Amino acid sequence: MAKFDGILQKALLTVEEKENELTLVFADNRYLFIKLEGGKLKSESVPE
Repeated sequence: MAKFDGILQKALLTVEEKENELTLVFADNRYLFIKLEGGKLKSESVPE
């Protein structure tokens, strides 16, 4: 998936856990937000 090309081969630095949400922080200030909304997983990467 092209959406995640920016985090391929990047080192995972930290994982932050909140209610219904995970934030994965990768090298080069790249973030992947994973949320549970209405029983479905939603993801967003920054920057894309």
